[in-house]
Amino acid sequence: MNKYAIITGVASGIGECIAEKFIEEGIYVFGIDENIPKNNKIEYFKCDIRDEKRIIDIINKIKEKTERIDYLINAAGIFCYKERNLIENLSKEEWQNVIDVNLTGTFLITKYTIPLLKNSLNGNIINLSSEQVVFPQIKSAPYAITKSGIEMFSKVLALELLEAKIRVNTIALASVKTNFLKRYKKDDEVINKMMENTNENMPFGIIEAYDVYKLVKYLIEKDNKITGQTILMDSGVVIDVNNKK
Repeated sequence: MNKYAIITGVASGIGECIAEKFIEEGIYVFGIDENIPKNNKIEYFKCDIRDEKRIIDIINKIKEKTERIDYLINAAGIFCYKERNLIENLSKEEWQNVIDVNLTGTFLITKYTIPLLKNSLNGNIINLSSEQVVFPQIKSAPYAITKSGIEMFSKVLALELLEAKIRVNTIALASVKTNFLKRYKKDDEVINKMMENTNENMPFGIIEAYDVYKLVKYLIEKDNKITGQTILMDSGVVIDVNNKK
């Protein structure tokens, strides 16, 4: 029997990696992103996840192909919209747009996918968060706050979906080696240097997108009994920093 997944942020980074691995496993992937994914086996829908009407339209189109979604992977998100700043200097535009993408966008996709997940015998939702839920950084308030919101969103949702046997978990990530930084910096040399420094400063090395996929795969296994939890994948960064204080 075919399995079906919806993955947001499917055109790059973690979402792209998970989609490719799912397809290799025979899982049919509906991909949502503002950009076109390279893998033409993904059934792609162009969408700004802040757009509720577009999300409803996409879910209705998916319903024409399947009555069931087995896995929802909410990988779409932004670190900042136009600027990074201290809270006292932060614009309302910056604050609102990060909230709208990271938190409201995840809420909207999830809300309209739940009826399809309820038709699965192994419904799973995986939301991506950040190590900043426990280790916040300055000039990252909207990002850190929305990722903390995602963590609580997952816990409440897991409770609400217990009876439906849909499991909901969060993966909180430290730096992952993807092309994410290219949204904010155009200099490849600068980006490569940043990645090298990050790799050296993480006790077990920088996290790869494939590492995240392996954890996702574990969490969605049918006999897995984990729900309502946040799993921190940080390569030892948080305990290392706390140990050095």
